[in-house]
Parts: sequence; C-alpha cells; structure tokens
Amino acid sequence: MKRIIFSLVALAGMLSAKAQLPTDTFIKIEEHNLYSQCFADLDKDGDGIVTYADAAAATMLNLEKGGRSNIIEDYAFLKYFPNLTALAVGNTTKEVIDLHYQTKLEHLGVMSALWLEEVIISAKAAEPQIEGKEGVKIERCNLVPFADEGVKAFCLRSKIDKDEDGEISFDEAEAVKNLSLMSFKSFIKFIKSYEDLKYFPNLENFDAGTTYQETVDVSCLPKLKELNLGDCRMLKTIVLAKGCKPEIKYPVAYKGEQAKIVYK
Repeated sequence: MKRIIFSLVALAGMLSAKAQLPTDTFIKIEEHNLYSQCFADLDKDGDGIVTYADAAAATMLNLEKGGRSNIIEDYAFLKYFPNLTALAVGNTTKEVIDLHYQTKLEHLGVMSALWLEEVIISAKAAEPQIEGKEGVKIERCNLVPFADEGVKAFCLRSKIDKDEDGEISFDEAEAVKNLSLMSFKSFIKFIKSYEDLKYFPNLENFDAGTTYQETVDVSCLPKLKELNLGDCRMLKTIVLAKGCKPEIKYPVAYKGEQAKIVYK
C-alpha cells in the first residue's frame, strides 16, 4: 500500500542572507504517482514543488486521478488549500475526514471513499453538496481554520487557548483584544498571511510581527486602536477598516518610501 507523505523543504538562495525566509515555504509531495496525476497542473515551473501560493490559488482538486493503488490515509495537507470550492477525496479507508479548513467548499466527491461515514466542516462554512455516496454525516467544527500556522503558533503561546486543547475556537478568538505576532530569537515565525485576523474581530491592539508581505490588510479589525508594523520590512500598503484610525508604529521606510494607507 502506498502512502502519501507531505513534508516541507527549505527555500534557499533566493534572497540575501540578511533577508532570511521561513523553512516552510514549499509543500513537497513525495508520492510521485499521486503528484504527477493530481498536482502537476499546480506546479507552474515543473520542478516537482508546489508552493503555498500555488496551493492557495487552487479552487479545484481531484484526488481520484491518483488511481486505486494510492490509498490516502492523511488529509492534513488540505489545510494548505483553503480556497477549494470542489474536492474529490480519492481512494481512502478513512471513516472520518476533517475538512474544517475548507471554508469555501461547495462540491465534495466521495465516490472512492467506501468506508467514509463522516465529514467535519467549519461551523462558519456552508454545507457542501456531497456526490458519489449517500448517508455521509456532516459534523460542525468550532475551531478556527488557520491559513497561517505561524499565526496559530503565536496564539497558542499567548494563552488564548483557554481550555488548553491545542486549538483555538471561534469563541476564544472573538474574546481576544490584544494579539502580538512579534518574533523572538528562540521563536522565529515569519507571517505569510494575515487572512486569519478575520476571526479576531474585537482586536484593539495588534503587533503584526515579522513579514515580507508588501501589504498588511487589517480591514477586518474595525476596533483597532494600536497597530505595530515595526517589523514589516517591505511594507508598502496598510489597509484599514473605513473610519478606523489606530495609532501606527511604522517600519523603517522600504526603499525610502513610507507606506500608504488605504481604507475599505
């Protein structure tokens, strides 16, 4: 029985030594048969690597094409595909599949999932149309489907996880007023996406931490009073909620240009 193994490989040599990048820039799919049939169209340069950007851009994923010889035993990799609207889960012996990261899923194909009994979806997601098998139970999950594991790691370190279950619920996130994603020498996390901030609508004080994003969008935080962008080294644009005017700590101007503010 073949297994599908996902590991992360480092990005090196693309930027200078001063501009260090996280070690989880790429998704590496080791199972060649599944990769060549199901993921090759996402690999734009044909180097056998799917980037997080490639995965986030995907709206359809058909794992049926992997063939009957590929038994999918772990679907954790799907968290890197948060914008899927259509998914065929392929051949699996799983009885329960956790899809709470797929908040936009509309169509779910389970034709080859012969043992499947239950699908877990986000409490804030619409119920997808299930095709290929009857009687599959839908279970709602109240956990935040983090798009950026770095943001989740900081939340866990910040004691937001009140019940200490290793996850952040929607209720726990909505109770937070202060959140810092600031890195320390013993805990370096580069933030790739600020999309997860939408689950923290009551934030008043936010430190964006270290990122190489040129745009930091905090327009989902209408109650923001203080915004620390001191470590956003390539910042060009700040997006704020209309009418929101927090006190902002700016980074050193990137290429001598001060970041501009946009409201939406």
